[in-house]
Amino acid sequence: MLTQLTRHNPCIRFIAGCLLIFQAAAPVPVFAAEGQDVLSLPSLIQQVRQENPNVLAARKRWEASQARIPLSKALPAPRIGVEWEEIPRGSVKFNQATLIYQLIQSLPFPGKLSLRHQVAVKEAQREAMAFKQAEWEAVTDLKSAYYELFLLEREQEIQAEQVTWFSQAVASAQSRYATGITPQSELLQVEADQLSAENALGVLSHRREAMAAHLNHLLNRQVHHAVGHPGPVALSPMRFSPDELMAIARDNQPELLAFKFSAERAEASARLSKRELLPDLETMVKLRDPAMGPFGPWDLSLAIAIPFWFWTKWRYGLKIAIYDKESAQAAYQAMQNEIARRIHEHWHEAMASYQTAKLCEDGLLKLRSQAVSSALATYQAGRGSLMDLLESLRMLAEQRRTYYQHLVAYEQQLVQLKQSVGVPLLAEGLQ
Repeated sequence: MLTQLTRHNPCIRFIAGCLLIFQAAAPVPVFAAEGQDVLSLPSLIQQVRQENPNVLAARKRWEASQARIPLSKALPAPRIGVEWEEIPRGSVKFNQATLIYQLIQSLPFPGKLSLRHQVAVKEAQREAMAFKQAEWEAVTDLKSAYYELFLLEREQEIQAEQVTWFSQAVASAQSRYATGITPQSELLQVEADQLSAENALGVLSHRREAMAAHLNHLLNRQVHHAVGHPGPVALSPMRFSPDELMAIARDNQPELLAFKFSAERAEASARLSKRELLPDLETMVKLRDPAMGPFGPWDLSLAIAIPFWFWTKWRYGLKIAIYDKESAQAAYQAMQNEIARRIHEHWHEAMASYQTAKLCEDGLLKLRSQAVSSALATYQAGRGSLMDLLESLRMLAEQRRTYYQHLVAYEQQLVQLKQSVGVPLLAEGLQ
């Protein structure tokens, strides 16, 4: 009997729809519909680390820098030559000259090879941190896109509910207008609100597809690849203070460590530049008359490479190295200040969003629901207007939208905070 009544009475059908929306107003975990894929954030993170082109490029640069480490310890290439000695005057009779085989090897001054090796190691460590930073940036972009997708889908759900009860409100207003209960201005206002709600739902659909394309781009997939639906997001508090996070960042933040290794590399380069002023040793072994076998007469020559052009060449090379060292040290200090700024900024922004979302969850949503219940009862009793009820429903929808917006803002600030710290963080502690 009630089903038949609601089918033929737009007013009762509208009230029943309001009751259903009111019952579903609390922010509960939202899952994908049956048959639709639910996105797994850990799985997406694993994919972006394996497939993102920027991450792959950074990994190859790191691997190349590792391959340069053994090269830094190698001696200069030896030289092998021949010498024809005592060629008869005025002739080119090589067969009458003494043939001498030469083996020449340059030996760098002690300490130069170890410093070159240290420079190569610091370079590889810097590239390793650049690789980790590229991973963090890709993961951060992925998580931000994931939470944006979550927010857009929640807004789509809220907007779809608004379209539903605006459609029912239009039918109710038309019925009440036909009986002279509702003025024409109220009917026109509800019809305008219905059109605006339908347009907003279409806009959200396009924005959802745009964010899905961005997610596919990060995963190195075709932009039109089908994207599932994000799972539920719970509101959990952050247990770390900014000072605790900064202490963690000093030992783990890849970008900060890259600047640290750059400073250490510049320090080693400056010491190497000073060592370049010391002479290298060059040895030459000569074997005379090879016909007598490997134990025939032989000569040994020793020479040193003197930095003769010190004042016009090496002096400025040393100055460059010292300036580079001072620049790298200043850049490292500047990055420490930047990381501290990021941590404090994202921490306070996260706390602001958390407090607002928590307030919505614990108090404001309940109050808005009570306001809808009161307006609905008044409307059913014939004492309230349709516009008052619609306004109460609209305010409840806006409160739900505010809750999800601040929930996502909180999660995105946590993502930025994790990147600034350099390690995965859970709300209750380190992961």
